[in-house]
Amino acid sequence: MEMRETWPARLRRWLRRYGPAEVAAVGASYAGYLGASAMGAPLVGAAYAAAMIENVGFYGVMAAQAAWTAAPGRRWRSVALLLVEFGPAELFDTFLIRPAAVGLTVWLLGPALGILAGKLLADVVFYALAIATHEHLRRKGLG
Repeated sequence: MEMRETWPARLRRWLRRYGPAEVAAVGASYAGYLGASAMGAPLVGAAYAAAMIENVGFYGVMAAQAAWTAAPGRRWRSVALLLVEFGPAELFDTFLIRPAAVGLTVWLLGPALGILAGKLLADVVFYALAIATHEHLRRKGLG
């Protein structure tokens, strides 16, 4: 008989998996927005910069974790599976949801709070898609 994973256990697993990458992503998002703004980018350009540079921080950590925890000889496969896990969510997120969320919240709240608020708002949509894919891969024995 298979035991079902409890919601608290599932949440802890997701935090262990995504938490370190999220810490890097927050810093990268601020760096992207503030760097683009310092170079004279308009709000929309800075919002896109925040989204793009956030990806560098997030996926850098995710790829490092995947490579580090994979069995020898399976590292590239483990990193490649990140494309399957995050690809659909990322396309929607990077080009539409995240820049719109960051731009809107910066416009409403200013950069100090708006960058973080926009990032968190976009993360809700992103993780709904990414976690669903991750759980599907786990059920198939791939994640």
